[in-house]
Amino acid sequence: MSNYKKDKNNQVRQQANEIIKKMPGFVNDYFLEREIRLSAMSIYSYAGQLFTFFSFLHDSSPYFAKKAIAEISLEDLDRLNDRDIVEFMHYLRNYPQKCNDGSVKYVECSPTTIQHYTVALNTFWKYLYVRKMVSSNPIELITRAKLPKKEVIYLDRDDKNLFLDAVETGDGLTKRQAQFHEKNGPRDLAIMNVFLSTGIRVSELVGMDLNDINFKKHSIKVFRKGGNFDTVYFSDTAEYYLQQYLDCRNIYNPVASEKAVFLNRSGKRLSVRSVELMVKKYINASVPSEADRITPHKLRSTYAETMLKATGGDLEKVQKLMGHSSITSTTHYVASTEAEKAAVRNLSEDN
Repeated sequence: MSNYKKDKNNQVRQQANEIIKKMPGFVNDYFLEREIRLSAMSIYSYAGQLFTFFSFLHDSSPYFAKKAIAEISLEDLDRLNDRDIVEFMHYLRNYPQKCNDGSVKYVECSPTTIQHYTVALNTFWKYLYVRKMVSSNPIELITRAKLPKKEVIYLDRDDKNLFLDAVETGDGLTKRQAQFHEKNGPRDLAIMNVFLSTGIRVSELVGMDLNDINFKKHSIKVFRKGGNFDTVYFSDTAEYYLQQYLDCRNIYNPVASEKAVFLNRSGKRLSVRSVELMVKKYINASVPSEADRITPHKLRSTYAETMLKATGGDLEKVQKLMGHSSITSTTHYVASTEAEKAAVRNLSEDN
């Protein structure tokens, strides 16, 4: 693993540990057991969700308000029932969150996010119940709502071509943006073609190091979301633009020790936020009607849709291409396009 990936992993684990320290000791024991199987990012996510729950108990109940969060006991948790959990789910619809500057903002969780909280609490309570640390699991009594299927947002072939044309030519950019396009165009074009050719996540793209690329095998080694390494394969077109960029990478004046593939103007590793802004810039220039919808993750959706059509809907194959641990994640990318629906409009009259 490269120093960047190790540092990023350690940074996330440290952030998770800071959250865990604020909670009771048995929560720490829970994470010690879980971290064997979970990635640093998953631990951070679960820690944040559990802390939100303990904060809710402390802030909404006169009984729990008498205690510091770290002093909440197993006996206290055993007093809770399914109604308390349901009240927490309602709280998540619009709850206050303290900012670093002392101000308060209200966070509105989507039904999907609330479902994630339910899963996190259920896993936590199962851990306690199996070890006889509590007498029951109130989350099991809650019926989970069926979530509406999300719209799959992606670029169709025409919009994808318009988008790539804007990245290549700079057409549609503002005057100020156009000033930097001559220098950054090769880098940006390589980034967008790698996205659309491999379907990798933005975190995986910015984490790429020079020695992760194997031009002989047309492949890139990526550090996946779950903490595992995987290999993705790029197209001939993506390879061409990647080579073009690497040939002029030194214009960013990186220090010799900088191994990142994609660099910012300071010659250092490009950030996730920079890539997000880059995608928005070119979408605004090419398909402005989609500016509020297309993100780097939607370029991943575009790749998924392309591969589903190219493989005749082979979900297992696309699952491997996307690096999903579960095929359920892959099914979220299945969409019926307007063209596909229109093509079968008369089938009902044939019977």
